[in-house]
Amino acid sequence: MRNFLIILICGFIGGGIRELIELSFASPIHLATLFINLFGALLMGLTYGLIRAVDKDMTIFSLVCGTGLVGSFTTFSTFISEINDLAGFDLIYAIIYLLASVFLGILALLSGIRIAGSLYRAA
Repeated sequence: MRNFLIILICGFIGGGIRELIELSFASPIHLATLFINLFGALLMGLTYGLIRAVDKDMTIFSLVCGTGLVGSFTTFSTFISEINDLAGFDLIYAIIYLLASVFLGILALLSGIRIAGSLYRAA
């Protein structure tokens, strides 16, 4: 029950932050989702890297950040839905958006892990 409540609270926070960012972007080409997903990947990498360096038990990380906060902040279903919307508008743009999201997301995650390692070693 404790884990459920942790995920519930962090999911509430992550979803709320996502909505605030969505409302601040006035773009018909889904830039908010791209930003959210890339920032979420960077945040996941930073958190993962720092927790891995400090504590080998990843339980809290996976609950608070993975499933709860970042999991609700970045949503795969929104990403796929927006690719479908873009494909109806311009297939080439949809493919570019898809590839950019995936490759830049991986780059952001790896950058976050690398930055976290540097921060931990510097402390």
